[in-house]
Amino acid sequence: MLGQLGIFRVLLLGGILVMGLKATLKPGMLHWQATILVLILAQNHINRKDFVLLNNQGFNHAGFFMLLYLLISSPFLLTYLIWPDFIAALIVIGGISIISLIKKPLVFRRKRNYLSFRFIPADSWEWRAGLRKNYLIILAFYISAVVLSDFDYVFAIVLLAFSLLAASFQMTHESQLFILSTSLPPKSFLLRKLLLQIIPFTILSLPLMLGAFILYPDSFRPLLLVFTNSLLVQAFSITLKYAGYQPGAQTPYHMVIIVLLNLTFILPVLIPLPLLMLAVYSKKAIVQLTQIIHVKHS
Repeated sequence: MLGQLGIFRVLLLGGILVMGLKATLKPGMLHWQATILVLILAQNHINRKDFVLLNNQGFNHAGFFMLLYLLISSPFLLTYLIWPDFIAALIVIGGISIISLIKKPLVFRRKRNYLSFRFIPADSWEWRAGLRKNYLIILAFYISAVVLSDFDYVFAIVLLAFSLLAASFQMTHESQLFILSTSLPPKSFLLRKLLLQIIPFTILSLPLMLGAFILYPDSFRPLLLVFTNSLLVQAFSITLKYAGYQPGAQTPYHMVIIVLLNLTFILPVLIPLPLLMLAVYSKKAIVQLTQIIHVKHS
């Protein structure tokens, strides 16, 4: 989903990175920062694709990798030496020394165990598939909120990320036969899909809301505004899907308007926009669903 958002992906990840660096530039936290740096270097090293190229050029040896990774991590090493925090510097230097000894990319083969999420209703297949593909991303979002909890706005940022992720589940359209199999009238079908989108999103957001209320009760109102706006966007994502329903289609371009509506809370004058869009597209979705059901009876 984030790959389809272009520049927004870069800004979101950049913002998280800046907050992470700021949060770990404190006494006692530099050890964690150094460890994370080593883990990132290790992940890139064991998954590198240039083994044949470097081997042919004669660069596939420990000395080359050690020099390369020391240059990459030099800003961090200089920070640790000037601070000073020699333990953090030793973690980086020792980690790079161990990583550099690995001359071949490591290949890990493991059996994939896919989560089924059978407790989710079958007609909410978008959430079943979405959670199965993105449960690690969701876990990473929660961890980010905990690690960066010193910043009150991190809860709003993670909530926005959840909103975009949940809305992206609706970018894949089911077959027409699936809609007909529910045997529900258009309005009932749309209402059920709305509830099946809003309820899981609310459950997903509750830990963030609770954490923000406990830690920052004075700034809870802005987060509540973000949450309310996100709920409207979740409902709109359903109406947008069925207003332009295409059996079996992928509509990632719908995420453009989803992103814009998610950010309307920044300008108070635009706050009613998601509600207005929801009302307009609800009517269009009901018309489209009515046509699908009419085809069945004709």
